[in-house]
Amino acid sequence: MQRRVAYVHSDELVRASSLLPSNKGRSSLVHTLHSSLALVATGHDDHDDDDAVHRSKARIVPPVEATRSDLLRFHDPRYIDAILGSAEDGSSAVSSNGDDDGDNDDESSSASPLECRTFGLASDADDRPRKRQKTDALGLHDDCPVFDGLADYVKLVAGASMTAARELRDGRADVVINWTGGRHHGKRGEAAGFCYVNDIVLAIIELRSAPRVARSPTPPLSPDGPASTSPSSPPPPPVAAPRPPRISRVLYLDLDLHHGDGVESAFLTSPYVLTLSLHLHAPLFYPSTGALDSTGPREPRAKGAHHALNVPLEPGAGEETLRRLWTSCMERIREAYDPDAVVLQLGTDGLAGDPCKEWNLSLSALGYALERVLGWNKRTLLLGGGGYHSPNAARAWAYLTSVALGRPLPLDTPIPPDLPESTYGLFGPDWTLDVPEGYGVRDRNTDETLGRVERAFEGYAERVGERWGRGKGTGGSRA
Repeated sequence: MQRRVAYVHSDELVRASSLLPSNKGRSSLVHTLHSSLALVATGHDDHDDDDAVHRSKARIVPPVEATRSDLLRFHDPRYIDAILGSAEDGSSAVSSNGDDDGDNDDESSSASPLECRTFGLASDADDRPRKRQKTDALGLHDDCPVFDGLADYVKLVAGASMTAARELRDGRADVVINWTGGRHHGKRGEAAGFCYVNDIVLAIIELRSAPRVARSPTPPLSPDGPASTSPSSPPPPPVAAPRPPRISRVLYLDLDLHHGDGVESAFLTSPYVLTLSLHLHAPLFYPSTGALDSTGPREPRAKGAHHALNVPLEPGAGEETLRRLWTSCMERIREAYDPDAVVLQLGTDGLAGDPCKEWNLSLSALGYALERVLGWNKRTLLLGGGGYHSPNAARAWAYLTSVALGRPLPLDTPIPPDLPESTYGLFGPDWTLDVPEGYGVRDRNTDETLGRVERAFEGYAERVGERWGRGKGTGGSRA
């Protein structure tokens, strides 16, 4: 069966996302490669008589910009006022230089992956300008500096993921992609880890809301019909399309190098969103959360118990480790939980060659994970995330889009030479789509450490299954 794949995109979204200090220009590079590889439909395709052209490409859906009310469905009003301006007077609480009385911090525009390192202690508060101290509590400094265009960035990225969620919720697509999203560290009232808005939380809230059904156009009147269909009679009311099943349970899967702490904390007490994060867990590594025994509320009878699960890994993780744990952990939890929809965060900072230099995943490893998720036949939202080697992020997300479309590109596909010269040069020295594992990298995840994770997940899956009527010896009833 052909999947209906949608791709959230607009020029405004690309421009705003390309301003993100940690990933400057990445969004533009990602979309340029998608277009050059003919992965997304264009206005020119609308005039193509070959229906196969439409089926083999993702349908572009322009994002609807998030409003202040949308953002307040998760974020704190004081934080949103700092980003967008006060609801009363429209004035912003921060400026692009942090209101530092004219000081211009050149490092604020650096794309250096601070998230990959341990942060140093902040300087003494008395040495900081008073206005900046007010924003420090909101996280708008260090790894999350204020930049020109921040308000547009937040509204468009959040709006893009919410738009994607509505496409799935209302039954207009089977898979929806927003590579500009996936900002999993954002907190309710604080920016963190390069994440100014938690678009994932907002998208999941939207997914779980009641579907809105579009009404079909009024059928044309027949001149030979009965009197009730004559031009003088009122037209029959529009016919409502079949209502898609409401999404109750959402499985959030996070494959970023870093723990998806912001999403986990947002849904920590809810049994209707199960968060499962696979990440590096090492001393002093950001954000220093997501241990194996961190599973949600401590009270075993709490509704959200064992619905915030973590797969902590050592440095050097490669494809073999991912495949092993996918079968023994991810598949086991998916079967026990049986979600209505899946949200998959596919950060690329664990790929070989990323400046974080912690994992050694290949592009084929991410493709394997996506193929397994798609095989579940659930409504699926694909999001981006970390990734500080922009050409590799573009390679990865273009390949994963082709996987979602059901026509995976060969990994040795050449980078199209019709790209602008300055862009084409970024994909050297091999100029192919593949991101292979690096040579000589030792995977420190041993049989012993992986076995400990697997034994823990055997118990977690059993408890999740018991909660939803799928424990040992029980049926498959749904709550």
